[in-house]
Amino acid sequence: MNVSPDAWDAAATVRALEGVIDVEWAHDQRWAMPWRLPVADLELHHRDLVLPAMCPSGVRVRLRTASTRILLDAESVQLQGGPVFEARCDLCVDGEPVRSTALGVAGAVFGGLPPGRKDIEIALPILPAVRLRGVRALDGASLHPLPDQRPRWTVYGSSISHGYRATPTQTWPATAARLLGRNLTNLGYGGACLLDPLVGRMLANRPSEFITLELGINVYNSAALRERTFLPAVHGLLAEIRSRQPGVPVAVVGPVFGGWRESELADGMSEAFGDLTLSALREQLHDAVELRRKRGDTALTWVDGRDLCSGADAARGVLPDGLHPDADHQQEMGRRYADLCGVL
Repeated sequence: MNVSPDAWDAAATVRALEGVIDVEWAHDQRWAMPWRLPVADLELHHRDLVLPAMCPSGVRVRLRTASTRILLDAESVQLQGGPVFEARCDLCVDGEPVRSTALGVAGAVFGGLPPGRKDIEIALPILPAVRLRGVRALDGASLHPLPDQRPRWTVYGSSISHGYRATPTQTWPATAARLLGRNLTNLGYGGACLLDPLVGRMLANRPSEFITLELGINVYNSAALRERTFLPAVHGLLAEIRSRQPGVPVAVVGPVFGGWRESELADGMSEAFGDLTLSALREQLHDAVELRRKRGDTALTWVDGRDLCSGADAARGVLPDGLHPDADHQQEMGRRYADLCGVL
């Protein structure tokens, strides 16, 4: 397909993506779907991980233009028989979020943009999946790719990092990335941050200047790992990262305040079987970080998730469902993370 200066096809749009792991192409290449797992390895992963990895949280189209009216030619992908999600894209102009727009079958139009040359970033929806067909300047202005030259930051975590209850620019990783001046890749997988070995290998192989691991809540909610297996999985993940990126600053973020989960078990089983409360998971994560620091990994840092969202915050109603911070507190978490970790 021919590409004019004011219109990109799917291939040109993909070249302008940031925060993406891989892309699935239509057979005729008329559309491309961003993924947050390698497409060739999808059959190796559990379906409960594949589904959130379809969703392009943190993926952005970046360009420079003088256009005042831009069309993102794209559509959301709703799974047959599954819940229907409202897909919203956020627009940033010169690094600042300016609006959120619904993505319909014909795409999303961003009009009324300021005149003159400017940097544009279109943040794709947190969910569901999206097929990209192109980008057009509706007033005929030229479009130019805008590579993100900021230090690369990879975040791995749960729905709290994926961005449940927020728009794309309101998630705590997106907020912190703006404040810290980082090029974000968000690997928050709603309900599926379970220390999968292949995810650990992907994290290790993806070049980053900073890595953050928000761990614990999905392990607790699913009781997928217990006392015997949780710490070995944590050490395995950290060892995999260090085998390929030995000096990169890594921050391990423990669970945010979890209400009754702090002292009660998730599935009603006896602690004799090795189930862990949320406070016990947090304590084990802290101990693992301290042990590795004593063994010489001084680029590893502990962040208590309660410093990002505390019991006092929960008492003010920032956890509407008792688990997920609302959009305002997602942004507050990003500001707090930037304050805590901006010197790393």
